[in-house]
Amino acid sequence: MIEDATKIEGDLPVEPGAFQAEILDHWREIQNGRRYPDKREFRPQKFPRFLPQLAIVSVNGDEDYDDRLTGATVLEVLKLSKSHDRLVDPADKNVRELVRNMLSSTAKADAPMYFKGQFQPEETRPIDFTALVLPFSHNGEADVLDTMMLAFDFSKRQSIEVSFDHDLGPAD
Repeated sequence: MIEDATKIEGDLPVEPGAFQAEILDHWREIQNGRRYPDKREFRPQKFPRFLPQLAIVSVNGDEDYDDRLTGATVLEVLKLSKSHDRLVDPADKNVRELVRNMLSSTAKADAPMYFKGQFQPEETRPIDFTALVLPFSHNGEADVLDTMMLAFDFSKRQSIEVSFDHDLGPAD
C-alpha cells in the first residue's frame, strides 16, 4: 500500500532518509539540464554503504520492466531469496503490484518520485518503507527513459506498546 507519492520537481527536498537526499542531490548534479541524467554518469561508489538498499531496473517499453541489479537488503527484506525471484516480477502478488505501481507512476510523472508506504507480503507482517525512484536515460539521449533506480529505506522500528490500564492498588 502506498500512503504517499510525491513527484519531485525543482529543488523539492526528500525529508527522511539522509542517504536518499544524497542520492537525489547526486542525480541533480549529473542531470546537466537534461530531463534524465545519463546512467553512465551515476557514481555508486559515492554511496557504498547504501548499495544493498538500491535496485536498478531497465525500462524496455510501456510498463515493461526488467531487473538489472537488486541489493542484498532489498532481497532479504522482501524475501526474494530464490534464484528465480525478481523485484519486478516476484512470486508475491502484493509486492509485484506495489513495485510496478512505483515504476509506472515514476515513468508517467517524467520526474523523480518519493514513495512512502507498506509492503504487505502474503506470508509475513507489513514492511514499512520509503523509496526514492530516479529515472535515467542512456547513450546520451536526454529524453529517453531507459533505467530507473529505486533507493529503499525500510523501517527498523519494532515497537512494543505496553499499557498499564489496571490499578495496582496503593504502594506500600
